[in-house]
Amino acid sequence: MKAQEKKEPASAFSAEKIHQMRHRYDQLQKDLIDLPWLLQGTVVETPPKSATARATYTWTRKVRAKTVTVSLSPEQAIAFRTAIAANRRVEKALKEMRMLSQAVLMDSLPRARKRSASRVNKQAEKSS
Repeated sequence: MKAQEKKEPASAFSAEKIHQMRHRYDQLQKDLIDLPWLLQGTVVETPPKSATARATYTWTRKVRAKTVTVSLSPEQAIAFRTAIAANRRVEKALKEMRMLSQAVLMDSLPRARKRSASRVNKQAEKSS
């Protein structure tokens, strides 16, 4: 009896789908070219406690698993909010780029062959 050859599974994505995914990846990459300042964290506006007082702004972020809070001027608060929003857009784009990369690379390249259970058991017995 001849050993049956196992064929690599056909690509789950058509050439057109891979082209579309690559095009989307390139679009995301172009969006990352001219980046503004980037910051992580949150800016919080605390309302004034009296009619004559002004609102206060704080920037909060995590540094080495600790929460760090810094007071900001109104001008800083505007700039920090812009930088935080830009950072969130970058993180979202990177997440999508990673997903596209994984999908295309997992689908388009040959996969490692799975070892049969009997072969794994025999090797485990030899090492014992």
